[in-house]
Amino acid sequence: MLFFKSSQHIKQFSNNRGFTLIETLIALSLLALISLMSYQAIEVVIGADERSRAKQVGEKEIQRAWQIIHRDLMHLRNRSFKDGLGRTNKPYFTDSSDFGVFFTRGSGPMVTPNPSGIRRVYYNINDDQQLIRQSWGITESIRYSEGVTLVLLDSVDEILFEHLGPDNIFTPDWPPPKARSSDPLPKMIRVTITLENGVETSRLFLGVSPS
Repeated sequence: MLFFKSSQHIKQFSNNRGFTLIETLIALSLLALISLMSYQAIEVVIGADERSRAKQVGEKEIQRAWQIIHRDLMHLRNRSFKDGLGRTNKPYFTDSSDFGVFFTRGSGPMVTPNPSGIRRVYYNINDDQQLIRQSWGITESIRYSEGVTLVLLDSVDEILFEHLGPDNIFTPDWPPPKARSSDPLPKMIRVTITLENGVETSRLFLGVSPS
């Protein structure tokens, strides 16, 4: 009878002895592994969300740039302008040495310094790979004024303006270098923007009036 009680006592003591050190280490290792996997899963979700937000922001910036370019090209005017250096520039021309497009734009705000609403516009890419739009009032001198500068896009690798010439071929230069004569304004302009991340977007602008 005493032996039976002693066995029960030993069995009860054995059941209540708790975890061993090995069991504890295994449990902690499993907990650490589960925590690591959970952290990695959360990090993936957060990363995907951030990339999605960045993509949306990038798309909004591109759409904003296209809206501004569209407004400018749809309001081209056949009006020459003086460059402040004693020369008279054509209504629309490109810089053949580097990317740059100059043109006259109408339908701007009619304010006291510029009652006609006509402005001169210049597109180029600066050293920081930003697409820049500069504009001047028709009475302002490009030589003495930097005009109004607007950054349209960041991280731009290349932008290409192509113009439909009299031979029905698109050329990046305007006026076309080999054409004997051409209209002062292109009839069609195709603009392609390539970002540094490889994204490329293009638009074709039709029906530019030379009037």
